[in-house]
Amino acid sequence: MRKLIIALLLGSSSGVYSQSAYSHKDYSFVYQNDSIIKKGISLYESQKYDESIKEFDKIEKTDPRFLDAQYEKALSLYAMKKNEEFEKLMNDLQQKNQFEKSPNLYTLYGNYLSDAKRYDEAEKIFLEGEKLLGNSSNFLYNFAILYIRKEESQKSIELLKKVIVKNPNHASAHYFLGFLALENGNITEGTLALLSYITLAPDGKYAKEAVLKLNKKFGENYLEKGKLVFSKSGDNFEEIDVILRNQLPLKKAYKVKSDFDDIVIRQVQAVVEYTKEHKSGDGFFESTYLPWIKDIAEKNYFEGLSYYILLSLEDDLGKKLTSHKKEIQGFQQKYIETDFWRMFATRKTEHFGETKEVLVYLKDNVPYVVGTYVDGKKEGKFKLLDEYGNVSGELNFKNDLSEGVQKYFNSKGQLIEERTYINNKLEGKKTEYFENGNISTIENYKDDKLEGVSSTYHINGGKYCELNFNDGKENGILTCYYPNGKVKSSISYKEGKVDGQYIKYNEVGDIEEEGTYANGELNGKYTTYFSKKDIKSEITYVNGKANGVSKKYFNNGSIEEENTYENGDLLKTTEYYPTGKKSKEGIYTDKGESEVYSYFDENENKYFEGKYRKNELKSVFQFTKNNPKPTPININKKPVQFRNFNGEVIITGEFEKGFKNKTWEQKFSNGVVKFKETYNKGTQEGVTYNYNRDGSLNSITNYADNKINGLYESYEYGIQDEMIYFENGEKSGPYKTFFADGTTETEGFYDNDELNCDKSEYWLSGKLKSKTTFKDGEITSFKRFDTNGEPNSTLDYKNRSGNLTVSLFNGTVTENYDMVNGYFNGKYIEKDKDNNLIAEGEFVNGMRHNYMKFYGPAGKLSYERPYYSGVLHGLNKQYDLAGNLRIADEYVYGDEYGKTTRYYHNKSKVYEYTQLNNLMEGDYTYYNQKGEDILIVGYQNNAPKYYIKKGKDGQLNDKHEITGESAEITSHYPNGKLAITLTLDKGALNGKFIINNTEGKPEITTTYKKNFSEGERYEYYANGNIYKVERLKSGDFEGLQEYFAENGNRILTANYKDNNLHGDVVLYKDNKPVVTKKYDTNELVQIIK
Repeated sequence: MRKLIIALLLGSSSGVYSQSAYSHKDYSFVYQNDSIIKKGISLYESQKYDESIKEFDKIEKTDPRFLDAQYEKALSLYAMKKNEEFEKLMNDLQQKNQFEKSPNLYTLYGNYLSDAKRYDEAEKIFLEGEKLLGNSSNFLYNFAILYIRKEESQKSIELLKKVIVKNPNHASAHYFLGFLALENGNITEGTLALLSYITLAPDGKYAKEAVLKLNKKFGENYLEKGKLVFSKSGDNFEEIDVILRNQLPLKKAYKVKSDFDDIVIRQVQAVVEYTKEHKSGDGFFESTYLPWIKDIAEKNYFEGLSYYILLSLEDDLGKKLTSHKKEIQGFQQKYIETDFWRMFATRKTEHFGETKEVLVYLKDNVPYVVGTYVDGKKEGKFKLLDEYGNVSGELNFKNDLSEGVQKYFNSKGQLIEERTYINNKLEGKKTEYFENGNISTIENYKDDKLEGVSSTYHINGGKYCELNFNDGKENGILTCYYPNGKVKSSISYKEGKVDGQYIKYNEVGDIEEEGTYANGELNGKYTTYFSKKDIKSEITYVNGKANGVSKKYFNNGSIEEENTYENGDLLKTTEYYPTGKKSKEGIYTDKGESEVYSYFDENENKYFEGKYRKNELKSVFQFTKNNPKPTPININKKPVQFRNFNGEVIITGEFEKGFKNKTWEQKFSNGVVKFKETYNKGTQEGVTYNYNRDGSLNSITNYADNKINGLYESYEYGIQDEMIYFENGEKSGPYKTFFADGTTETEGFYDNDELNCDKSEYWLSGKLKSKTTFKDGEITSFKRFDTNGEPNSTLDYKNRSGNLTVSLFNGTVTENYDMVNGYFNGKYIEKDKDNNLIAEGEFVNGMRHNYMKFYGPAGKLSYERPYYSGVLHGLNKQYDLAGNLRIADEYVYGDEYGKTTRYYHNKSKVYEYTQLNNLMEGDYTYYNQKGEDILIVGYQNNAPKYYIKKGKDGQLNDKHEITGESAEITSHYPNGKLAITLTLDKGALNGKFIINNTEGKPEITTTYKKNFSEGERYEYYANGNIYKVERLKSGDFEGLQEYFAENGNRILTANYKDNNLHGDVVLYKDNKPVVTKKYDTNELVQIIK
């Protein structure tokens, strides 16, 4: 980041919240904060301020570099003199306590107020900033300038002296100190400081003015000393002061050692020569300036200096000065570039609690290290400095080599690393620390190589991994652990190579992966598991190369993919539908190149075959049920079309020399577009649009070189619910999730596919609900806020173990849970103030495991969710607000496999169907409240193929084929009464949906829109009374929900917004309200009786 002073009026320092605006939706934009800010700075430096602000505004507030961007934006506003916008930005950041996180803002805002002559306000800002920036020479210099403007010069003098002690290279500080000294009549002090300024910056901003000041006759100017105090002790320059005031150097008898016989040269020469005789005390000017000037005198370098300090007047002096170019270059090479800094930057100052003579060394013209030098070599203890002049390291040297303990600190002054050197080589223990103070890593060294056990740790406590080293090479078993101490993985090393068994366990302790290595390469069977008994994949290696048949399985254990390898080369691949039927088959040459690739439909009918040469598609054959013989397709035709076995066009695109090129489109079997994607000579590039079977948007993804790259958006049936940035296939940058109304639900930031910094969650009102802080994917703290956005509770995860109870919303809700090293581990119980359960379950290493139960406002079950190591696995049950079972569906390791059943209030089935890998397969059967089946709709691969309604005999035997996945379906009882009516439109339920009993009275009535209930949904008791009225929007609860007893009395009413309980839930007894529970964004916040 550039130094603050670049936009300020008073010269250089050395000598030698807005939302991103992507309305144009550039999905190819890769969010790289460093590149964005660098581009903005480049535009700023080119004075393209408006454009620079547009770049800085791309940095989201969740970005860890957000404040850097705000600072740079402020510089641009400042340069454009957009004072109102600048102040608004500064005040907003200050009110949000952001200045402390980005201290440079103190300097910037203080200077702005100083420039505006609002000195008291500026002083207040500088005084606040001094607490954090008391060692920053830039900050202190600008603070000093404020006091010059305020005409409080004594305060300015003290600050300028601090600047010079901390950063001898801060040329402007020397100038203003010299300027104040001359104006106060301290002519020697002024000469010393101004001479040092000119030497540091011979062509600097104030160089010419400094020379002109020194060119005034001291005997006729600066005659009286003012009241300003420049030194509390020492600095007795009476002798030279008298000489200068009597103008002795200006007399002809005084011999000038320069070709220039001017006032400035004579007076400066007198001061230089005087330094050889001066008996130095402990004054600031004596210790700061005399050493180097005395060195000039003793080495007889004054003539070169006399020309060097006149460089700012080169245009005025012309050939008279340029004729001494050789002397100037000689002085620069012989002194400025060699001895000057050692003499100039050596001073006595506090150094680790003692007053010592130290040398300040620079990096990029600012102080970098401070310490003692002996014969030009580093010796003893040194300070390593950060950009603010604060200590970032305590280093030890002996004879210019690292020796002993070295310590490093972060910007907050916290220890982050310590290591030990002997003779410039690492020896013994090296320890690294997290920002929270916990140990991150412990390594042991011998003769600069790792030796012995090295260990890493979780940020909140607990060992992460450990491994033994011999002579810098891994030897032994690398064992890693979960936060609760259970083994996460183990792998053997021998002489730096993986050798032996590798096992990885999931959070609950079951094997997830296992294999065997020999001499760094896989050998034998390598297996991954869904759990300890269910295999996910298996493959065999010989000397690191795949051999034989590998298999990959669906969650339910059926085969998903089979590959045949020989010596690492793929020979054949076969993929399967979840039903077990073949979907794809590929044959490869002995070089692993594609030779033949075939596609099959759900009934295993081949409909496509492509033949390749050197991975380039050369010929294509189409198969249909009306023409089972292979029909060649001209792939040079643009566009080319491919059909399914029924002869329907499902894929359209074009090829370029046998590779996919430009836009490709694929359709579902119902004719609706499934996706549109683009290619560049076989490589997926550009934006891909994915759609649901009903035609609604599912996602928008940008690709580059076959990887997700850029902005990704997901949609819940056409309504955006998430956005994430990717880079090379990994999540990288800001992400957001949204409520159905488009407002932000959560937002955070990914770095290298892991959550970092703060993740914020919001109430439906838009106010902050919670803030979770992450470091490399691990939570370090969690803050809750009440419905007004005010802090409610904070949980620091550091070393957090044991049982914890948290009270929320003034005691309305209490949580009790067990933690181990900052992770939920054990029982979790949540209750309201009346001791009614809200939730109960179990966690293992932060993962939900076994049944989690949630309870609704009436105290009855709302959900029973079975988890295995964080994913749904088993029979998942959902209940309505009255506590009656609503839906039960079966999950296998996170995906829906098995039956899904919906129930009436009387526990009879409404419908039942089977899913395989989240796709409907087989009969979808509807029932009335008596349990009688009234309609079957047959599905294959998620597409409706037929329906069977009741025949005249009342049995389900009247079968009809469904064309185009669309049909208006009715089924009647033998008495002619309507049993059920529904409409399928391209596979989705649309329009009126009614189930009646045998008397023709309604049991369920609703309206569907693209497969989701829309509007009111009624369910009835057998006596015809309403059981409940649900109001929905796109399948989500919205508005007032009402429940009634069989006699018509109210049971409860509940308000929803965006599928969240939001507002009042009223419980009734004998048709009268007895309890009101207030919810906000699904959280119980108040109980009123």
